Amino acid sequence: RCARSLSTAAPEAAKEDDGYAWVPYAVLAAIGGLGFWFWRASTAHGNRSALIDLIEDEQPLSGDERDLLRDANATFLQPERLENVARSTLSSLRADARTEVDYVDFCRVCDRYLDRQLEHGHLVDRCALQVKPHEAGLLVVVLSLCAGGDAVERAAALGRILECEDRDRLDALVGWLVATGQIRPSKQVAEGSSSFPAQTYERRDAHGLVEEALAETGV
Repeated sequence: RCARSLSTAAPEAAKEDDGYAWVPYAVLAAIGGLGFWFWRASTAHGNRSALIDLIEDEQPLSGDERDLLRDANATFLQPERLENVARSTLSSLRADARTEVDYVDFCRVCDRYLDRQLEHGHLVDRCALQVKPHEAGLLVVVLSLCAGGDAVERAAALGRILECEDRDRLDALVGWLVATGQIRPSKQVAEGSSSFPAQTYERRDAHGLVEEALAETGV
């Protein structure tokens, strides 16, 4: 009788054990899911960082060089002074923002209206020679690398100088700011259309940057 009792107890124990058979699989699934999440996050971060690095490598001046240029000239070339010099230069050249001009001629006329020679002018030259075509508006934006004030004040002055009263002119100004390295690379990066298996990123063009800015300001 005792043997019979023991033999009938064994299946019940086995049945209870079977109830926990799924646990190892659930743990493995959770670990796998967590690992995939970390992989997606790491890959997406890598995609974004790689694009930012690419944009930084394309800029004509490094961040330190831009800071050096601005700090050395900001005391005498504030946004208001920049506006006066640029307007006088464009008038003397009989050029508007989209007119292509000779860089040497632009510098010669510009020097006439500056109070003194620019410090680290070789950096200005290098930037100007790496961005083309040499439209007068683009060269004014290159000159703004030397200007003091904050980014909003400089942008407002450039908007007045280049008469950005329509969308085409505004897009052109933003494109010139991008070309001269005056818009942070991180601001130029947006999520791409593909998010699986990992988020991709793409570079915003000037039109896209203006669209985003207008949307953020509610204009």
